[in-house]
Amino acid sequence: EALHFVDGIGDRGGAVLAKGAGDIAMKDVSFTGCEASEWGGGMAVWGSGDVSLERASFSECTAGTYGGGMYMRNSGDVSLEGASFSECTAGSEGGGMYVFENGDVSLDGASFSECTALYFGGGMYVF
Repeated sequence: EALHFVDGIGDRGGAVLAKGAGDIAMKDVSFTGCEASEWGGGMAVWGSGDVSLERASFSECTAGTYGGGMYMRNSGDVSLEGASFSECTAGSEGGGMYVFENGDVSLDGASFSECTALYFGGGMYVF
């Protein structure tokens, strides 16, 4: 069964914040209209294990700084299968997705459409 997050609001991780968590796996999840004043408009993961998302969608999510759709920092491997990012916005970097100091990043069938960032990585920023 699908999991939907709509219009979530927070400082970090508009709908989901995982800090110091283990591995995270989600299927058929959507984030729509979520916003964070700092980072991770839809979802923020920091200092956690591997993250695996299948058929996840991020639509019209915004962040004041990093990762309009999704923010990942100091965590394990990142695997996105069939993920879509559309019309996500970041005030600094990574309009769709921001990935900083993580393990391997794997995208299979992912799409980025009309995502924007003020400085770097309108679709995705990986550092």
